[in-house]
Amino acid sequence: MQLWDFAALTYYRVLDRFSGSLNRLAIEKLGLGPGDAVLDIGCGTGALIPALVEAVGPQGRVVAMDFSARMVAIARRRATWPNVEVRQADACVTDHGAGQFDAAVALGAFSAMPDVPAAIANAADALKPGGRLFVFDVRLNKKTRTTKFMRAAYRAIAGFTGADVVTELKRVFERVEPVFAAEGETTTMVIATKVMDTATRSACTPSRPAG
Repeated sequence: MQLWDFAALTYYRVLDRFSGSLNRLAIEKLGLGPGDAVLDIGCGTGALIPALVEAVGPQGRVVAMDFSARMVAIARRRATWPNVEVRQADACVTDHGAGQFDAAVALGAFSAMPDVPAAIANAADALKPGGRLFVFDVRLNKKTRTTKFMRAAYRAIAGFTGADVVTELKRVFERVEPVFAAEGETTTMVIATKVMDTATRSACTPSRPAG
């Protein structure tokens, strides 16, 4: 917690200044429109909130959440719209509300969490059937000198568990598609789509014949 509280006052403020292109891309790929409900997972200091509010309009809903109390405090100061809620919460254990959101976004969030599979499962549960999740994150599964160094540094600094975000997304979501054809050496950007909810999917899956 202290690491991310400190980050809220240091490098996250720098990221705020240079995240405009990524924020615009997330809005575009999610296809947000007036009246949509969107969840910002690991919102940090809230750099994406203004763009989300503009996309969903006054009839829409924006819920942003982060684990760090200091980040949440900064995000709340900039979230002055009546249809925005900023929560302090742990995405690994928090029930966001089943099927409440049309879309969700996680920018550099999942890989730094202690239970990546649980956080992704909670995000999927929060989406309506057809809901979309935009993810930009670290991906260090390639065996290169750079990724080896980054895995060690990320583990020491932020408690990186080694879980591969894309692999975990594919365990939960029916469709996971890269935003760009070529993936970076150390990062990934994907759109995950919840085609149907778990109960419907189970009902539609034919039982295996005995024997």
